[in-house]
Amino acid sequence: MKRFAHLFLIAPLLSLSLLGCGKDAAKDAGKKEEKNTDSPSVAQTDEKKNSDEKKSLEKKSDEKKSAESKEFLIDVRSQKEWDDEGHLENAILIPHNEIVDRIAEVTEDKSAKLVLYCRSGGRAGRAKAALEKLGFTNVENAGGYQDLKKKAAEKAK
Repeated sequence: MKRFAHLFLIAPLLSLSLLGCGKDAAKDAGKKEEKNTDSPSVAQTDEKKNSDEKKSLEKKSDEKKSAESKEFLIDVRSQKEWDDEGHLENAILIPHNEIVDRIAEVTEDKSAKLVLYCRSGGRAGRAKAALEKLGFTNVENAGGYQDLKKKAAEKAK
């Protein structure tokens, strides 16, 4: 029992000395941080992170605004018609029977201006109805490719 009595006396002394070292260590760490100006502080890192996030959000907002104001010209004919007969400049090919599954490749903005055309306007009409069922609100059936091609040529004159 006498052996253990020494432990009861030594343990409190040890814990007090360790607590004192902890305070000095914390002070020393604070001094090192103040002296080391080469590495960014936590506040500086957070500030940079917030600035980067803000720039990213601004960029996404600008992209969204430009996408909203952009008009998408979509050719809903087949790949063969696209290859054999040509297509309007800046047109995107999405065959009418794939429009529902692939419109997200072009835009997810339900209010984006979508101008559809095919050979005579029939498939563009069906594609328009399918897009409207998905919630797109600004879809136009522009009619047939040959008519649009003539209008574009007249406009260029």
